[in-house]
Amino acid sequence: MTLATSLDEKQASEITILDVSGPLVIADYFVIATVRSTRQAQSLARELDAASKAMRGRRRRHASGLDGDETNWVLLDFDEVVVHLFLPEARSYYALETLWADVPRVPFESTASSATDEEAAGDEIRQPTLDGFGAFLPGGDSEADHDPGDEPDQN
Repeated sequence: MTLATSLDEKQASEITILDVSGPLVIADYFVIATVRSTRQAQSLARELDAASKAMRGRRRRHASGLDGDETNWVLLDFDEVVVHLFLPEARSYYALETLWADVPRVPFESTASSATDEEAAGDEIRQPTLDGFGAFLPGGDSEADHDPGDEPDQN
């Protein structure tokens, strides 16, 4: 679950965890996620590898797809857990969830997507400020609606 949560926090999507411990002896779980680009997949793979080394004291057993600009599938083997990071077209082509349709799924709910949905549903508007972009105003309030006479004098 820690690997899936890390992927979720780093904007991987459609995260699925398959319990392959029954039919396989080489791994207990497959964590499958979709990424937007090869660069994102390779960056996530490096971060997961570093986190695994810090937490378990050892790095991954095997990796594939970390080299090259045209990779559409990055695989990380952490002994009991194998992580698959796919570009969308590769994920639909290889369809690992279909291939392993008879194994149990481990429930995982994305927290990043629900936070993004809540932000999108809100009525806040991102406005530029003198300090740069990033100030939020409630919906309906804008600079034009603001009366400069309401501010205290800076003298």
